[in-house]
Formats: sequence, structure tokens, C-alpha cells
Amino acid sequence: MGPMNKRIAIACGGTGGHIHPALAVADCLREQGAELSLILSGTRKAEAPTAAAWQGPLLKSGARPIRDPRNLLAVVRCWRFLRRERPGVLFATGGYTSFAPVVAARMLKIPVVLHEANSLPGKAVRWLSRHLRVEAVATSFPESAAKLPWARCVQTGLPVRRSVLAALARAQAVEKAEGRLTVLVTGGSQGARGMNRLVAPILASLAQSDPKVRIIHQCGAADCEEMARVYAATPGQVQVAAFLEDMGSAYGQADIVIARAGAATCFEIAACAVPAILIPLPTAAEHHQHVNAQALVRSGGALLFDQVSGEPIQLAEAIRQLYSDPLLRKMMHQALADLPKPDAAGACAALLRSIGDRRLASLA
Repeated sequence: MGPMNKRIAIACGGTGGHIHPALAVADCLREQGAELSLILSGTRKAEAPTAAAWQGPLLKSGARPIRDPRNLLAVVRCWRFLRRERPGVLFATGGYTSFAPVVAARMLKIPVVLHEANSLPGKAVRWLSRHLRVEAVATSFPESAAKLPWARCVQTGLPVRRSVLAALARAQAVEKAEGRLTVLVTGGSQGARGMNRLVAPILASLAQSDPKVRIIHQCGAADCEEMARVYAATPGQVQVAAFLEDMGSAYGQADIVIARAGAATCFEIAACAVPAILIPLPTAAEHHQHVNAQALVRSGGALLFDQVSGEPIQLAEAIRQLYSDPLLRKMMHQALADLPKPDAAGACAALLRSIGDRRLASLA
């Protein structure tokens, strides 16, 4: 990269689904010699570890949901920050935390690349790509482009955290105990109360019936005590955690994963090739988690359970089916392993570099 377009700004925040892909791209860019600056909202707990670990210029913009008038101040803060940092391009991963940085970047005529994690583009990506003439939208799923006909869409896939992939490789290298079956439950970084209360009694019963069943349940801080009570009869077989720092290791140990169907979770399950039961978040905007889940279901690597229309006994039957049928688990694992694994972080980094190069040439 040339001397000017080494500078790239990244805007993300709100939830792990927006933060982790951005950091995966940041790791790739940093290895290539880029000088990075980061914009977070500074208003969400999920951002705290990222802010603490970030090395380089950092802005906490104070961004709020889009209709909040305080976003005007966030735009001003972003404008000052970007004018000082002079990046050749801004990479933003959607959500309301991207609104102020993208508006400020376009005011300064800085090119913008958005990343859309989900199959159905979110409101922020739709609005920003339509009204602010962004350079491109990097998409995770091929279905997204049809929903953004006014934008230049580049399918990159969703960048998976390198820490997850590295820990996965280490965990998979350890020989599993003969006969043991490990079930990983995760509702995402914030936990998922409805899913916890649905799944835990079924798994508690399974663990009581088979001492070789082991459960790792990431449940969110609010549900830890309740989940511990549900699993109280088999404490030696169950790990209940508010949050798992080392998701790669957890995926590597798992024979089955039961999860929501956020985009990052779906791509991590595909990368780790763990047979899955997906329970989409019922309140997800435009049911986008159902659409995300369909890609893994179509591959043959996942089963889908609808929390609203399904009955707990149907979920119990699906779990029992995977528990009792090693051949089915092997076939689902292979179906996921056979899915194409794009270097999404590398593709996003290449896209950002090419746009930065063009801007450098136009300013020369």
C-alpha cells in the first residue's frame, strides 16, 4: 500500500455480531501494514473488551439508536476524529453505531465500505447504502444483493475471528474421551433467556440419563443462577457460564451445538463443522435469523427449530436423534466441512485496499 492509503478507519459496535467481523478484518489489515483507527459507540458493554485491547487511535462516539437527537453530537465527534486521522477509506459493519461515522466520512468525502452480516440487510445498511453513495457493500450471504439493488455488492462471506479458528484447531487436536458426547449451547454474547429455559430442562434430563454426556452452556449473566439450579443434579457434567471467552475451544470440544442463528454464529458453526440445532431469535428484525439458518439447513449440516410454533417435545426429539445417531452426526459434520470456506477477512481487506488505492490515484 502507498503512504496515504495505509490509513483505514473501522467503525463497529453494539453487539459481538458487529464487532467480531470488524476485528477479524482489522487483524488482516494490520498484518499488511495498515495504520488503523477505530470508532466505537462507547455506550454498550459488549464494546468494553475491544476498547481495552485496541492499540491505536480510538474514538467513543456516543452513538445512540438512530432517532436519538444525541446522534448529532456523535456525527460531530466522528467528523473531528476522521478529519484528524485522514483515512483513505472507512469500513463499517452496520447497526446504529455505524450511522454517525458513515455520515461524517461522506461529509469529508472519505469512501465508505459497509459490511452486511445477515442474509436480510439491516435498516442501517439499507439506508446508508441508498442515500450516502457508499463505494460498496460487502455481503456475507448471496441473497443480500437482491435486497440492495441500488448498491455495488461484493460477496465476501463473514470474517470469522482468528482467535476462534486458532483455538478450534488446538481443541480438535486433542483426542476426545471415548464415548463422551459434548453439547454446546450458546445464545450469543448476550445470552438468550427464551432459548435457555427451553433447552436446559431437556439437556438436564439427558445428562441424568447418561453420565458420558457433557454440557457447556453459555447463558448470559442474567440466567446463570437459574441455569445452575436446572442442572443441579449433574454438576460434574455441566459447565454454566455467563460468557465464554474461548469460543473456539468450546466449538472444538462440541459434538453438537444448539444456538441462535445470528450470522456470526452460523459462519462459526460452518467453519467449525459442528452439527447444529438452530433456534432463530423470534424477535429478530424481519425474521432474518430464520433466513440465516436456512443456508446451513439446506447444506444438511443443521436442523431448525421454531421457538414460536414448535413444541418442546419436538426439540427434545431432535436432540435425542442427534445424541443417539453417531452416523447422522458424522454426515452433518461432513456436510458442513464440504461448504466453501472463503477467506472473508482477506476479501474485505483487499476490497478496502483497492478503494484506498483508487482514492490515492484520484488525489495525485
